[in-house]
Amino acid sequence: MVYIRRARRAKTAAQIDLDLPGLSDAKRRPLIEEQLREQTAREAEVSAARQDETRPQQARRDEARAADREQAKRERTAAAAADTARQTLACEDCGLEQTAGRCEACSYRRRTEALIAKAGMVVATWSADLTDQNVVATQRPGTPTDALDLSNRLSGV
Repeated sequence: MVYIRRARRAKTAAQIDLDLPGLSDAKRRPLIEEQLREQTAREAEVSAARQDETRPQQARRDEARAADREQAKRERTAAAAADTARQTLACEDCGLEQTAGRCEACSYRRRTEALIAKAGMVVATWSADLTDQNVVATQRPGTPTDALDLSNRLSGV
């Protein structure tokens, strides 16, 4: 900040020297100080006007932030309530209570079955006759089929 003030003072002094050459130092100094005060007053007015312009925008941003915080709080509360409700569910497969819909053993069993089905699809894909359109139709991704059944159909059993 000091360098800005010094630069402004030097610029104002140079301007006064150009406008009023040969002015004594005693008369020159009060003129410089007066112009610096006027400049500072103008800058203060401009700054105050800018702040007045930005206050409504800042208020709107503050209101939007508060609304966003409230919305996030409501969403967290709803998510916590939903999670609590989900945690109280019984296992879909074996009926064990308080397992969030699926106990660990049933989850592993389902994952194992899914992996076996995928492995069967890989095996069936390599052993399939790709010239037969019926076989190709059963090999499309996302087709829900039993891996053992698919393997048996492809091998002709």
